[in-house]
Amino acid sequence: MRGGEIHALVGENGAGKSTLSAIAYGSVTPDAGTIAASGPVGLVHQHFQLIERLTVWENVLLHREPRRGPFVDRGRARTMVRELAARHGLFINPDAVVETLPVGIKQRVELLRELAREPQILLLDEPTAALAPGEIEAFFATVRRLADGGSAILVVTHKLAEVTAYSQRVTVMRAGAVVAQYETAHTDAGEIARAMVGGELPALAARAATEPRPRLVIRDLSAGHGNGTLSKVSLSVAAGEIVGIAGIEGNGQSALADALAGVLPYDGTIELDGTPLPSALGPAARIERGVRIIPQDRRHEALVLDWNVRDNAMLGRQQHAPLRRGAIIDRSVAERYAREVIERFDVRPPNPNAIVDGLSGGNQQKIVVGRALAGEPKLVIAYQPTRGIDIGAATLVQSRLIEARNAGAAVLLISFELDEIFAVADRVIVFFGGHVAGAFTRTELDRGRIGALMAGDA
Repeated sequence: MRGGEIHALVGENGAGKSTLSAIAYGSVTPDAGTIAASGPVGLVHQHFQLIERLTVWENVLLHREPRRGPFVDRGRARTMVRELAARHGLFINPDAVVETLPVGIKQRVELLRELAREPQILLLDEPTAALAPGEIEAFFATVRRLADGGSAILVVTHKLAEVTAYSQRVTVMRAGAVVAQYETAHTDAGEIARAMVGGELPALAARAATEPRPRLVIRDLSAGHGNGTLSKVSLSVAAGEIVGIAGIEGNGQSALADALAGVLPYDGTIELDGTPLPSALGPAARIERGVRIIPQDRRHEALVLDWNVRDNAMLGRQQHAPLRRGAIIDRSVAERYAREVIERFDVRPPNPNAIVDGLSGGNQQKIVVGRALAGEPKLVIAYQPTRGIDIGAATLVQSRLIEARNAGAAVLLISFELDEIFAVADRVIVFFGGHVAGAFTRTELDRGRIGALMAGDA
C-alpha cells in the first residue's frame, strides 16, 4: 500500500481478505511472515464492533472522552463528534442510541470511530455493503480526501464497479493467496472477475413466462415510528413475480420487512393468497404459512453464531414435520437440510458441523439465503440478499431467487443496489419518506427517473 493511494482488495468469500486485514490490524497473529507499517493502522470491520446501548458519541470517543475535571464533558464530546462527522461528510446525530440506528448509519459510526484516531493506514472491510448509491459516492469522496492527505487506504470489497471507479491499484486473492495485481486504469471489471473466480462467471437463471395472480396484497399499511416509518402503503406481488423495492435506506424498507415478518405491529391489511395475516400473527405462524425472510443483518437477525451449519440450516422449521417427530428433532432430516443448503449454495467449508461464527460473511449469508429458499416458499422477503458476498456468489443467489420465482413464489426484493434490482426484478416500486413514490414495469425501467424519485424529486 502506498500513501495517497486507494488500493482495492478483492476475492471470493473465504479467499482470506478479512483475515489478512485482521492480521495487518494486529487482532490476529500471523503464523509466518512480516508486516511493516509507517504509522497507526485503523480497521473498519465488516461486522460492526459497536456497543449497541451506548450513543453515537459514546462509541466514537470511547476511552478518549474529553474531560472537565473528573467528569466527562458531554457537551464538548457531542461537538467533537458533530464536527468530525461534518468534516468527513458523514452527518449523524451524536445522541442517537446505536441499537436504534439502521445498518447504514451504524456503518458511519464505525467509520467515525476509526477516523477519530487519525490513522495513517486505514483498512476498510466491505465499507459500502449497507450504503445507498448516493451515500457510496459521498463515502468515497471522504476516502479520497483521506488519501489526498497522505493516508494509505485499503478497501476490501466485492463491488467491482467501486474498484474500477475509485481505486488506483487492485489485488486479487483466491484460496488464501494473491493471484493477480493490476493498475486499475489498465484493467476492467471482467478481467478482475475472472481472476477472482478462476474462470467465467455463471449466467443468471432464465426467466419463466408465468400467468400472474395476486399472492401478496398489502393495503394502507402503516408501521414503525420516527425515521423509517411506513405510512399508508399499498402494493401487491403476484405468484411467479419478483418485485424490487428501490430507495435510499431509512425510507420505510425495514418497517415493511419487519411487518411482513410479524415482528413489528402494523395498521392496515396484509393478505397471503387471499387470507389475512393479522398484526398479532408471529413469525413462526407466518413461516408455517409459507412466508420466508432473508433479514438485512445476518449476524443479529438470522443466525445463532455459536451453533453449527446444521442447526442454523433448520431454524424456522424445527417445530414442524418432517424435522420434528413428537418432542424430538430428527437429526437425520436436519443433516439432509444442511447438505442441501451446502450443495445448492456452495457453502465453504462444506461441513455441517462447522461453527457459523468461523465462516466468512459471504458463506454465512449463503446459509441464510439457502434456508429461506429451501422447499417451496409462497412468499420470500429478500432484504439485501447479496450484501457482503462476492460477485460469483451474488450471481448464484440472484439465480436462486429467479428459480423460486419460476416455481411460483412471490418474491419481494429490498435492495439498495439498483443494478441488482434491474437484473432480476419484474417490477420496481420506489420508496421515499415511507410512501410509494413511483412504480415501473420492466419495460419502463429508467435509472435516471428512479434515482430522482429515490432522492425525493416527485
